Amino acid sequence: MIIILFVSVLCVMVVIHEFGHFIVAKMLGIPAEVFSVGFGPRLLGFKWGDTDFRLSAIPLGGYVRFKGENMEMLQGASEASPDEFLAHPGWKRLLVALAGPVFNIATALLIPAAAILIGYEDDILNSQQVVLGDVRAGSPAEKAGLLKGDRIISYQNKQNPTWQDLLDETFVRYDEAIPLTVERNDQRLDLSLTPRAEQIGNEKFGRADLEPPVDHLRIDQVISNTPADKAGLQVGDKIVALNSTAIYSSTQLMRTAQLGQEMSITVERNHQRLDLRATPAKNEQSGLYQVGLRFSAPQRTVLIKTTSLAQALRFGWDFNMRILRMSGVIFQQMFSGKRSVRDVLGGPVRIAKETSSAYESGGLAQVVRLTGLLSLNLGIFNLLPIPVLDGGMILLIIVEWLMGLVGLTLTMNMRERFQQVGLVLVMLLMGFVLINDVLPR
Repeated sequence: MIIILFVSVLCVMVVIHEFGHFIVAKMLGIPAEVFSVGFGPRLLGFKWGDTDFRLSAIPLGGYVRFKGENMEMLQGASEASPDEFLAHPGWKRLLVALAGPVFNIATALLIPAAAILIGYEDDILNSQQVVLGDVRAGSPAEKAGLLKGDRIISYQNKQNPTWQDLLDETFVRYDEAIPLTVERNDQRLDLSLTPRAEQIGNEKFGRADLEPPVDHLRIDQVISNTPADKAGLQVGDKIVALNSTAIYSSTQLMRTAQLGQEMSITVERNHQRLDLRATPAKNEQSGLYQVGLRFSAPQRTVLIKTTSLAQALRFGWDFNMRILRMSGVIFQQMFSGKRSVRDVLGGPVRIAKETSSAYESGGLAQVVRLTGLLSLNLGIFNLLPIPVLDGGMILLIIVEWLMGLVGLTLTMNMRERFQQVGLVLVMLLMGFVLINDVLPR
């Protein structure tokens, strides 16, 4: 199943990319001889018009071959045919080269846009501003001086961040001081938080132990003959304060109980507030003080949906910008030496592992989301000014245009050398990521 999903994800990205080249070339009157998914020997296919649509043996990419794109054929010809690729104006070739990456990036934009038009469930906290719940002892949050109830109004220079913003920035910035501003008791405090490094698989990511408040600590069960039962607590009661202090998590209640002292518990019941008193009892087996309460898990998921196409496209844009910002931080860390190149770059084996992980965690919906992320990466990667890639072709067209301004010509020999250098670079990169995928770490 995973192999099928992996090949499907690759094929979808390749087909979208190559279709971009193909359809724009078709619109501009540039004939395509071959549209191939995969490299190597042709396995099967069909001829439609002037184009041979084929599935090739190695499913690790694809290509569209245009008429007259073979430079050796052009060198041997006395006069290029007007429908050959290199005989077309530079602006046409530029649009064809751009089309593949643009189609990939557009796909990455449309997948989250379609998701919000259809509707999907998400944690409601992701879109809410940050108010802290319990702060764990010894955590990076405590070391930064954060307290429960703090409202974070700036984080890594982002104003009024949501929990999603907080998680994103913390995730990629381990062992790095993050400036933040909190609002506490009508005062603003400037602090600095340094997330600790946590190993996830072969990579390190940041963790600060920032916890949201539990805004409805509702009692699900009162165990009979316990301090809670004797105090008059009931199923359905919502605990809002402990010893006259607002409560944000069940952990907070458990820690206070370990003092073994009488507690004042304020609850909401039938739209009224009641102050009850309970003294925790020590469990002889565990040695812990207990009150005798169990809580219902908070329902935090909400349906995210819109009927506005403009809002959906804005959502898709914001989603991809968030991914690009995180990727930018990771690559910056790679160039600074904080992250290993091996940890950042991956090839087919890593994509297969990510596909498997996505399917196990979220089913086909998560695989579709991963396809969007990979499509974004493919589009941007192909825009790099490396010969053989689309960005290399774009660079070559720009150089050709600049040389034309001063009366010079980009010769076929120069084109060949440029492509040969690019081929070597791409082959070295492919070899590196393949070896990186299979070697143990």
